[in-house]
Amino acid sequence: AIGDRIQIRAKGQGMRALNFTGIKIMNMGPALMDALTSRGMGVNDEGRLRVPVTHLVPSKIMGSGLGQSHTYSGDYDIQMFDASVVAENGLETLRFGDVVAIMDADSSYGRVFRKGAVTIGVVAHGYSNVAGHGPGVTTLIASPTGNIEPYIDADANLATLLNLR
Repeated sequence: AIGDRIQIRAKGQGMRALNFTGIKIMNMGPALMDALTSRGMGVNDEGRLRVPVTHLVPSKIMGSGLGQSHTYSGDYDIQMFDASVVAENGLETLRFGDVVAIMDADSSYGRVFRKGAVTIGVVAHGYSNVAGHGPGVTTLIASPTGNIEPYIDADANLATLLNLR
């Protein structure tokens, strides 16, 4: 109600990469940033941010969440209704908590196709065989200019990164 006082505590809001251009960080607390860094996340010789991921996902199979005006909430679904596309991209092994790279996708200020852009996110919800829907990815890092170099690491999953089991 008007006049009520509340206290909010948040981690990860407003995080940004100092002295590094071409990327935007969101929806990520310091513990996950530290965990990704301990798995090898860092700047490569070309000045791009190297990020461990379990899968590379082509933007052409992204569905629900496209066109959103921001990426601070909600998710972006990987359409998995076509078994041949799932097999071609190795998505049958996708798990909750996997950190993935969506290639040619810019989630800096909304979710759009952009050639060369890279979005890093975490799988936040599960499978659906309905067209347009599937495992949802919450955005963590985005680069409209492709200033991210994802590399495959089977252990780039929240359960392992944050020692949840």
